[in-house]
Amino acid sequence: MREPTRSEDATNLSLIAGSALVAVFLTLGLVAVPFLFSQRHRVQPVVEVQPVVEVVPLVKVAPVAPVVVESYAGNDRLYGTVVDRRGRQYTGYIRWDKNEGSWADQLDATKVADRRRRVTSGIRFGHVASIEVLGRERARFTLKSGDQFELGSNATDLGSGLRALVIETPGEGAAELEWRHLETVNFMPAPDAVEASEQRIHGTLTTRAGQSFTGYVAWDRDEIYTTDVLDGEHDGYDREIPFGEIASIERHSSSAARVVLRSGEEMVLRGTNDVDDSNRGITVSDAGLGQVDVTWDDFDNVRLHSPESPVLYEQFDGGQRIRGTVVTEGGQTHTGAIAWDRDESYTWELLDGDIDGVDFSVEFGKISRITKARWGSLVELSDGRVLELSGSNDVDDGNRGIVVEGDDGSVKIDWDDFAELRLEP
Repeated sequence: MREPTRSEDATNLSLIAGSALVAVFLTLGLVAVPFLFSQRHRVQPVVEVQPVVEVVPLVKVAPVAPVVVESYAGNDRLYGTVVDRRGRQYTGYIRWDKNEGSWADQLDATKVADRRRRVTSGIRFGHVASIEVLGRERARFTLKSGDQFELGSNATDLGSGLRALVIETPGEGAAELEWRHLETVNFMPAPDAVEASEQRIHGTLTTRAGQSFTGYVAWDRDEIYTTDVLDGEHDGYDREIPFGEIASIERHSSSAARVVLRSGEEMVLRGTNDVDDSNRGITVSDAGLGQVDVTWDDFDNVRLHSPESPVLYEQFDGGQRIRGTVVTEGGQTHTGAIAWDRDESYTWELLDGDIDGVDFSVEFGKISRITKARWGSLVELSDGRVLELSGSNDVDDGNRGIVVEGDDGSVKIDWDDFAELRLEP
């Protein structure tokens, strides 16, 4: 084999040295690139993760309509001055018999229809100017119109069965009075400067038959404020959830309810009468109707949300005589002041009936037409809704007749001869 020349040795040494340098740079590159990559990724997540932390809560909360507001005017809540038998006065927000707290809520009572007969009655608080206690079971109501009526006890809203009247005086706390303590209650709108600490529960209830009603909600005939709590058991633990934190409640079964919170958390509660078939009923005070009472068996769900506009004391007029035109089966018409079923004569009074087990108390002032049907009556409201009511002498053949006091005197139309009543607005 021939030995390399001196020039070839130099060339080979240069190639070897160059290769070594390339190897060194490659080695440094292999070390440096991961190092730089790791440094970049050690710092970069701080910048990338931060927006995600900010966005997630907005996605959860945005779809749910707010129920609690930081500043609540309270102008839809009962407000007035209570005078007790010792002459002491308390002025503030009123919670009546635990389950009435807004002007749209209904006070249940009885009235004297004639000398021997008392009938179920009721009136929404917004029509009332004052209530004067007359005895253990009686009170005199003075309405905004100036009319006065004596009403008697029915259940617990009036009389010695009252479950307490709580009046919250801003800055002074709350006082709780029983019926025997009361002398008079004078109602008035709350001053703009006096904020309420509690907000009335409001929402849209849907029955299992698909009917929907929107208004102020009384749950289990007790809970009416967003600070009141829904009780139940979940995963072996007792839960007490303020209604202000609840987005919706759905009937899960006869013994449980599915509750969705405004935070997005969802759970099934059971074990108390708040969430099973021992629930005493859910009431909705619907401004354009009156009052609806729904049992647990007929309840499907309720979505809680703030009202589009609160129902104010100023929206009630104290009532007036019912006036309209009665059309008979034979086509005759009689126009004048109306006494329905021979005892409801004022627009603040209530027409009773039911649909599929759901009880209705419809304020006459919200009705535009009543038409007799084979099984009951079609009741058309001023807002266009039509109710197919039955199950009460107000709307079926138990009706005692319609009296019309017109220019030509008084005429009584029997139910068999009645066809339609067109009410004047």
